[in-house]
Amino acid sequence: MPGHWELILLAVVVVLLFGSKQVPQIGRSLGRGMREFKQTVGLVDPREDVRRAMEAPEDEARAGGADPRDPS
Repeated sequence: MPGHWELILLAVVVVLLFGSKQVPQIGRSLGRGMREFKQTVGLVDPREDVRRAMEAPEDEARAGGADPRDPS
């Protein structure tokens, strides 16, 4: 397993090759690709992302004490 210096060197090389603006886009596309692969293989339920997206706003609203669906 690589040590800290190897990981730092690898990160510097990646930033130099692709630029600091491209690195987040590359990571995002890799994450999407891995998620699609897992869904294809059957390791992840494809509806899981939808459930997480729907539950997150409700959790934030509960923390604030107000119901966003309440018109009053």
